[in-house]
Amino acid sequence: MLNILNYNLKVIYFETWFFLVFGALVGSFLNVCILRIPEKTFFKNLRSVCPNCQKKIPFWLNIPVFSYLFLRGRAACCKARLSIQYPLVEVFTMLMFPLVYWHFPFVLDTKSGQLDPEVFLRFCHFIIFVCLMITVSVIDIRLQIIPDVLSLSMIALSPLWVYLHPELKWQSSLLGVVFGGGVLYVVAWTYYLIRRDYGLGFGDVKLLAGIGGWLGAEAILPTLFLGSILGSFFGVCFIIFTKGADMKMKIPFGPFLALGAVCHMLFGQQISDILYFGNFE
Repeated sequence: MLNILNYNLKVIYFETWFFLVFGALVGSFLNVCILRIPEKTFFKNLRSVCPNCQKKIPFWLNIPVFSYLFLRGRAACCKARLSIQYPLVEVFTMLMFPLVYWHFPFVLDTKSGQLDPEVFLRFCHFIIFVCLMITVSVIDIRLQIIPDVLSLSMIALSPLWVYLHPELKWQSSLLGVVFGGGVLYVVAWTYYLIRRDYGLGFGDVKLLAGIGGWLGAEAILPTLFLGSILGSFFGVCFIIFTKGADMKMKIPFGPFLALGAVCHMLFGQQISDILYFGNFE
């Protein structure tokens, strides 16, 4: 029994480290997407370049997290200050990969390479979803836009995930797109008619429609609820700590929708139990 326990711990330990490293590498790629997608320069350079002087970055100075620390936050070529976004995205992605794997441990036997195909599909589905949410969130924080190429692509790819995912039904996905986009569309237009101002961007509408397509209609209300709570909490904290911030300052809602969706995806059952959602027994 102890031998089996030690073996399982070793497997979990190995896989955790593997996904930490893999997540950091993916996080570095997400930084490229975050910078290039809004500028429509994704295929301009195959190699990473300095954001200040455009010189190519050698691979030994492009190691996730460590290169930023080694260079003390400055570019090696021109000494320009590098954005803290780079290590933050890499670290967050690095931590999310093993977390998602712990929820969907698809490796049955490390030695033989035996996998559970259904759990593997769930893992792929959710890890791609998390990467999209990270990319959307940082772009929205930086520029207060959600590129259509991301949100509309999510909607367009929903049928593919319905086909591949062992549990996602087409009725739930389709209703998720319609309900997710529809509810925020109504909220956005209602706000505009009352205040004559756009309090909610239509990028958020398309994002929630994409979330509904990927997670199903049952994810819409929890995502909205969690996103609203998190957004309100952040807004109140920001006002308190900045002492006199402009009450009309626009705070992007996309990151909170994304965070709410990821929280529902990973901890939906636990949150539902706490809030008694769907538990009337």
